[in-house]
Amino acid sequence: MTTTQKTQKITSDADLLGIRLAHRAMRRDASRLVALCTGLGHGTESPDAKQVAAISEYVHLFADSIHHHHTTEDDVLWPKIVASVGPHIDLSDLTEDHEALDPLLDELRAAADGLPDSLPRLTAALVQLKNELDEHIEDEERTIFPLITEHLPLAEWEAVENAARTGGKVDFELPRAFDVLTPEELVRLKKEGGMMLRVMIPFLRRKYRRRERACGL
Repeated sequence: MTTTQKTQKITSDADLLGIRLAHRAMRRDASRLVALCTGLGHGTESPDAKQVAAISEYVHLFADSIHHHHTTEDDVLWPKIVASVGPHIDLSDLTEDHEALDPLLDELRAAADGLPDSLPRLTAALVQLKNELDEHIEDEERTIFPLITEHLPLAEWEAVENAARTGGKVDFELPRAFDVLTPEELVRLKKEGGMMLRVMIPFLRRKYRRRERACGL
């Protein structure tokens, strides 16, 4: 740690709540979409046009969310970690994982566009994505989170979070994050978020629930 860093507040584990929620939401959605598509594939009737359109839209939003998340890590978080820890740190394995995700996300989008005929293709891509996300996120949290909480100034971490919020679809991201909060985390977030958050969340969650119901999630 440099002399400058010693005079700055370092990011705490509690400050990582946002990225933990993003990771939980990704893994939850991957599992739910696998279960949904597997169930539809075993059913005797094809989903109707309304459900097909809803699932296709949701998969696109999900894929875009994952892409935005890992792009923010590659372009913003990784350089800040290297600057704080030193050039000896090697994040190439995690970057390669991200690069491998993009073709799979493209496959998800293409399969979603071909529904209902492409349901087996979509299910296979979702299963692969779920497995890769589970492994990658566990590896990332094990290796990256300690680096952040040991070396990264809080101001730098807040810049990462601002970048993550920029370009994200709030009415998709925020309700999903709230759905994976623990009760203790929910109390903390409501206290820290202020009146605007308490007013906005119920509205966004109602809209998101309609999206879930249309998909059959």
